Amino acid sequence: MPDAPGPMLRHLPSIYWKSRDLGELLALFESFWLEPGQEPPAGGPATAWEGGAPLEARIARIASLFDAMETPAEFLPWLARWVAASQLDLFTPERQRRLIAGIVPLYARRGTQGYLTAVLELLVPDGTTVSVQDEGLRGFVLGTSRVGVDTLLDREKPFWFKVTIEVPTDVSDPAEGERRLAKFRDRWGKPIRQVIELAKPAHALYELDYLTRTVDGEVMPYPSV
Repeated sequence: MPDAPGPMLRHLPSIYWKSRDLGELLALFESFWLEPGQEPPAGGPATAWEGGAPLEARIARIASLFDAMETPAEFLPWLARWVAASQLDLFTPERQRRLIAGIVPLYARRGTQGYLTAVLELLVPDGTTVSVQDEGLRGFVLGTSRVGVDTLLDREKPFWFKVTIEVPTDVSDPAEGERRLAKFRDRWGKPIRQVIELAKPAHALYELDYLTRTVDGEVMPYPSV
């Protein structure tokens, strides 16, 4: 038996320090319960997983692994698989947590306008407005119809919806607004389409539009893609 008692044995009355069997038994627990040179926590388990937290602290905090807002970043993909949240890499780390935390209630609305809008709003940058129009167009009405906006000179489109992304730019120059819209589409167009494809019913078709507004409120649309 070593001359100096181990860290666990030192927390017992000194009369037990002479027990070789007890010292060897506690040394076994110290080998996996404590980090080398670490004392048992006197004020309760540590609160962090990082930094060599003892096994006791890890067990005490195991419930936090299942909390999307608290779990360590490396556990997010594992937690996402529990709730069938795919394509997690499309989202920022903070929005990954919000998506995982809220995806189960959203599944009850999967395939609906509300579901698609909610998931897209988690994807796009703050300030971007998402709208989904899944109602049929009202048809041609003299004096009020706008071709390409609420009226189509085309055959009926069943199982069709339209997604409009309004990008906040607040510029006065239409050319500058169009440039910023093009930049936004180049950066976010592919992830937006991936989310739509994942969220929409398989048989449904859609159009994706982008627009912004000048400082005077004038709408500047970007061609449908």
